[in-house]
Amino acid sequence: MSIKKDKKFDKLDNDFAKMKSLVFQQFEILEEVVNNGLDEVEKSTIDTFNKNESKLDQFELKMSDNIIQTIGLQHPMARELRLLVSYFRMIGHVERIGDQLNNVMRFFHKMDPPNIPENQKDSVLNMLSLSEKMVKKALISFEDGDHEYAIWTIKNDEIVDEMQSQILKRMVRKNAPKDTDPTEIFNLLNFNSILGNIERIADNATNIAEAAIYYQQGIDLRHQELPEEDQ
Repeated sequence: MSIKKDKKFDKLDNDFAKMKSLVFQQFEILEEVVNNGLDEVEKSTIDTFNKNESKLDQFELKMSDNIIQTIGLQHPMARELRLLVSYFRMIGHVERIGDQLNNVMRFFHKMDPPNIPENQKDSVLNMLSLSEKMVKKALISFEDGDHEYAIWTIKNDEIVDEMQSQILKRMVRKNAPKDTDPTEIFNLLNFNSILGNIERIADNATNIAEAAIYYQQGIDLRHQELPEEDQ
């Protein structure tokens, strides 16, 4: 690999590290909002969240351009090309995770009051925490070549799906009696949107894990079942 090509890959590594750091800061802020309610979180923290969202968008554009230039000008070898394709996929998924976290925050702003009901808080925190863990393990699987972490992430996607379903069923059963106030229905719809976006974070973690396996083994698992030996 040439010195110029080395620098391109180093730049990608550094930018991706910054992108990951921003996403996990977003998780941290959102967990604070779920735990305490939007009104109890400092305005400066919410401002940081909003700025981070813009930074994630910019990193995706910047890294995508860098990857395209590297492919077009540096003539990468087969394994290098596979790495670049995996990066290209992953930055899109990471940016979308950022979008989904932002969507969750947006629905909090629409709720009145802007907080999770106390009897549902632990369940939502558990769902958010598992989604974050899936993202972390998927990224580790790519960086460290850890096949097992990638498989763990893909398998846990179904668990997050089921968590979403069960929380929503409990929410409807406990909070939507016959003579429901319109505000409660509105909150219920926003609550469902919050859960849906957390679930899609888990979907994107699965996509990252699949990109990691593509880089490690050249196997494209998109729209396919796991190989029998990993099930």
